[in-house]
Amino acid sequence: MQSDARYRFILGPFGSGKSVGSQCEIPRRAAMQRGSPLDGRRKSRIAVVRNTMPQLRDTTMKTFFDWFPNGSLGTYHGISKTYHIKKDEMDCEVVFRALDDAADVSNLLSFELTGAYLNEFRDIHREIAEGIDGRIGRYPRVVDGGPSWIGIWGDSNMPTEGSYWHSMLEGLNPDNPKEKRANDWQRWIQPTGMLRLADGTYTENPRAENLENLPTGYYRNLMQNKTDEYIRTYVMCEYGRSLGGKPVHPMFNKDIHVAKAPLIPNKANLLLISADFGLTPAIVLKQQDAFGRVLTLDEIVTFGMGIERAIETKLLPLLRQKYDGFDCFVTGDPAGGSGSQADEVSCADIFRRYKNRGLGKIKLAWSNNPVHRQGATDHFLSMLVDRGMPAYQIDPGCTWLIQALGGKYQFKKFKDGRESADVEKNDFSHVGDANQYADMYFERGGRRKAENKERGTIISQPAANPYNTPR
Repeated sequence: MQSDARYRFILGPFGSGKSVGSQCEIPRRAAMQRGSPLDGRRKSRIAVVRNTMPQLRDTTMKTFFDWFPNGSLGTYHGISKTYHIKKDEMDCEVVFRALDDAADVSNLLSFELTGAYLNEFRDIHREIAEGIDGRIGRYPRVVDGGPSWIGIWGDSNMPTEGSYWHSMLEGLNPDNPKEKRANDWQRWIQPTGMLRLADGTYTENPRAENLENLPTGYYRNLMQNKTDEYIRTYVMCEYGRSLGGKPVHPMFNKDIHVAKAPLIPNKANLLLISADFGLTPAIVLKQQDAFGRVLTLDEIVTFGMGIERAIETKLLPLLRQKYDGFDCFVTGDPAGGSGSQADEVSCADIFRRYKNRGLGKIKLAWSNNPVHRQGATDHFLSMLVDRGMPAYQIDPGCTWLIQALGGKYQFKKFKDGRESADVEKNDFSHVGDANQYADMYFERGGRRKAENKERGTIISQPAANPYNTPR
């Protein structure tokens, strides 16, 4: 409420009071409008929007009339679905509109509004939200002094990752969520209803909002017999996962496996560079610390370029800026060891061209079997090390990998709903694959003769058998 931004959105769990607070903002903003130079009236027109008429009538309007009964602050006109506030200098039209009626949509997008409140905005289509944006700030007219504040605000549970609302709230381009695009939207996420502990159990969050107005044990009871997706969205204030298919790594937990602060690389430890090849190469940079934790420090995700250009334009600049002098070792997809049909040059050969830049030590993954790859990552996701620390930590800047492990790296789903054992090839599968190849290296402990030799370690060789000499 203290913000005067044009776009303001609050998200939170069930029962947190966000809808009541958002509706109280209607008369508050109406009272803050400047008076007309003609008659001193503080004129405004606010649209209250919900996606369907039953939801508008049974939830949004019911809450509004609980706080502002008909005849108290204003008078409700059922035909026009308008609550007209006329109190002191206030002259505010509160227009209720659902979006399941074509006439209502057309009518709404022809209104001249001061502002709009979107209840459960995640269910409102992008075209409607953008259409409303073009109608605000049009009332009162300039001849009446114009509005002193205009804007759109809304409340909702968490939207789904990859949706229009997720992109706008996170500063991404909604037409291309792979790229960041700053905007002037402001969003607030309330405290979670419960706290998730390291062992996967839950406990009450004493900082949750509105607890004094909820029954004892409200959130614990709410979680009973609910799916993980339901708990994530309606209790834990996490973006919903894509519904396309089952996540490859369901044990991934953002609260546990994503570091709370940027990870600091250690020059004394090997820097593992793991790559997935093709025309959408992805690279992750990882280390394993003295506690045995696998740390994902950086990621490189590219589209429409080969591995050589990815090395030149992405990897080498990153190594110069952040990892100068580190002992590097390269691993990745075993298919990268095969030469192309055009010139017989393999992806591993391309890396070796940069051996003077520290990329000459290469040993590709020992297997491409999905069972081995997925099992390696799950091995660390399920582990705790000394003092109960999670064995898997990802730098918060690795947004692609976090989204991939959070559900966008998923199994295919057949048209009839059955799940496939094959992974869906999408924008997130490449970084997911590269990450698995790195985890395979750490799972085996990295104790390979070739690696030790390339790192300068002398390996004792057994004495030759004189009776086993070739003819």
